[in-house]
Amino acid sequence: MTTVTEARLQEADLLARAVENVFRKLIRFLVGRISLVKLQEMIRFIYIDETEKKLKAENPGKNVPLTRLALNTGLDTRTLTRVREQLYQGEQQYRPQFLAELTPESAVVEAWSSLEGDSSVLDYGSESAEFEKLVRRTISTRGITIQSIIKRLVDTNSIEQDKENQQLKLLVDHYSPYLSDDEPNIINAAFSAIANLISTIEFNVNSETDERMFQRQAWTFRLSPDDRQEFRQNMREMLERYEEDSMHAIEPWEAERYGSSLVTAGVGFYYFEEGEAA
Repeated sequence: MTTVTEARLQEADLLARAVENVFRKLIRFLVGRISLVKLQEMIRFIYIDETEKKLKAENPGKNVPLTRLALNTGLDTRTLTRVREQLYQGEQQYRPQFLAELTPESAVVEAWSSLEGDSSVLDYGSESAEFEKLVRRTISTRGITIQSIIKRLVDTNSIEQDKENQQLKLLVDHYSPYLSDDEPNIINAAFSAIANLISTIEFNVNSETDERMFQRQAWTFRLSPDDRQEFRQNMREMLERYEEDSMHAIEPWEAERYGSSLVTAGVGFYYFEEGEAA
């Protein structure tokens, strides 16, 4: 009969192996794109920030003692004091926001497409230009330039740029980074999808069964390597149909105008394989 201690050890082992599996794939992708030192700094900063938020939520209205923070993070109080000072100064370099920072172009397109009247063409190139004003009232532009936003929108065929007349024409009603061949856009799309899936998992772990968000995968262990390309294409066509159906299903629920107080919600689609790449 399994004892309580043995059960906890099994749970810890399962969690450790699951975390290693996710981290290994993530780190394999990050090698050459971000240094180990910067990644460690980022993880330490976020871990302390999230730990303090969790402890505050458990004891509303009370400050979190350094000793309790040290117990939950395993860090010494000097390190915690230094990072806390950065947090209190508002220097949250790694605070993620789905639309406003990770994929700011999405928010810009959403806001632009909801403008009244004939607004598909906007001027750009000066502080008083309509596009610049749209961007400033839609997202935080700290660390983001107008030109970088324009480039990504052009790369994804979201807008048409008339450099001679300094005008931009909106070509879509929603932003899709998946249309780009530009690596930053592809990376943004990938991490956006990862963040959304983790948010769903986090919600489901802390929810009752009947409240959990839909989260499923369908797969086979018995796919012949000779059939891989045909299988990929078949699954892609199926997912593209689902994507189109989903957009039609979402549209009736959308507010007429974009607003910062509105909620981001939707579904995700992706294909995966395990094993040697073809």
